[in-house]
Amino acid sequence: MATFKTVLLSHQMKKDGTINIKIRVTHNRKSKFIATTFFVTKNDLTRTFKLKNQYYIEECDKLILKYRSHCNKLGERLRNLDINHLIELLLQGDDDHFELDFIEYGRSFANKLRKQGREGNAQTYDDALNNLVKFVGRDHILINEITGNFIRDWIEWIQNMPARPRRKKGTRAASLYPSNVRALHNRIKDEYNDEDQGIIRVPLSPFSKIKLPKFVPSRKRALTADQIKAIFNLDDVAAPKNKVSRTNLSKDVFILSFGLIGMNAVDLFNCTEYKDGRITYERTKTKNRRTDRALISIKVEDEIRSLLDKYRDPAGERVFCFYHMYKSVSTFSAALNKGLKNVGERIGVENLEFYAARHSWATIAINDVEIDKFTVHTAMNHVDDTMKVTDIYIRKSWEPMDKANRKVIDYVR
Repeated sequence: MATFKTVLLSHQMKKDGTINIKIRVTHNRKSKFIATTFFVTKNDLTRTFKLKNQYYIEECDKLILKYRSHCNKLGERLRNLDINHLIELLLQGDDDHFELDFIEYGRSFANKLRKQGREGNAQTYDDALNNLVKFVGRDHILINEITGNFIRDWIEWIQNMPARPRRKKGTRAASLYPSNVRALHNRIKDEYNDEDQGIIRVPLSPFSKIKLPKFVPSRKRALTADQIKAIFNLDDVAAPKNKVSRTNLSKDVFILSFGLIGMNAVDLFNCTEYKDGRITYERTKTKNRRTDRALISIKVEDEIRSLLDKYRDPAGERVFCFYHMYKSVSTFSAALNKGLKNVGERIGVENLEFYAARHSWATIAINDVEIDKFTVHTAMNHVDDTMKVTDIYIRKSWEPMDKANRKVIDYVR
């Protein structure tokens, strides 16, 4: 059983003559001190260094009663707690009054993802949090405010939002935003609840009876071989002196992505290894969900080597210099998609986006040059739960992928 006592530690008296009152907690033959918010002077003490000021005596007694009440709620679970865990619970307060700012927690989690290089994932969480803040009209939301009815009202609000000018209203936000909030809510419960100890600070499960709206993705249109060839053959547009044209850059990076088997913008931005004519990297989107860290090695074919040389990093820290040109992957990707609108207009493709390079490579590989789906799947570096065990035992060979890429490039050139 834990015991509590008001104490004054004489050696901790400050130069101004004040001393902090502490509560000594003894549990399982070990003791720790909890500092109170009260400071007293010699006038509040007896000659034997005991409290004589009745106000402070009563306030400390109230604290001790509060701590004892909390221990009584723990019951038999108290026996298995060490002194540090016990004090943590006492300072946290009653589980019934647990407060956590959901928005602040979510921002912190998004920042952790950014530090891991997962900028895209971080942005999706920030987008969901921004939308949630807009819905409630304030920047702070307590965790226990998020109930089933709260989530239903939010989803309905998202679905009733008007579409952006000149944009068709989609279903992605109503599906993705609540899905991200659900992931954060589950993470908070895992972190702050301790079912083994019977400590449930977050009792609500607001998503348990809610079926999130399904996201119906718009059909991504792969470019034809002729359209890809047209991009390869496009002449550069005139650019201001000593400046890079965004249209030319977007065209070049699109070709790089296609020629490197649909390499994502984030991986072009961050990759660091180019050796013996190959770019080797871990695919950012799937590396944390793969036992092999989504490692892939792409042979640089002759048709794109000049572009690789054109955009090589002069500092030698990464393969490409894009990180010198743009401060983040987000601004790099935004610039590419803006520039590709102009590229698309020149070849007769409306709203051309960067992802079309990856989608087009896979489509041409399967439909036009008859590459088997397993090889294309490997080249796309996707996550496949059914292959996890098999992948452990098979030594990976890049040769089938190299041959497939050669066939695709020959077909479009």
